[in-house]
Amino acid sequence: MGVDYGTKRIGLAVTDDLKIIATGLTTVETPLIWKFLKQYIHENSVECIVVGDPRALDGTETDSTSAADKFSE
Repeated sequence: MGVDYGTKRIGLAVTDDLKIIATGLTTVETPLIWKFLKQYIHENSVECIVVGDPRALDGTETDSTSAADKFSE
């Protein structure tokens, strides 16, 4: 599962069973993410969660970087 962290919404993507193609799953309001993930993981097989590292085009941190780091922990 891939996680695109945002302070308002979080985008989620999953791969097919052969792990060839990732497809967008849904977008969840950030305050609701833990409830959504708990239910989704209970109902589906999730081997790994990868959280994106938000960066500006020049590689510097953005407003979301520290929040995404905290979410990852």
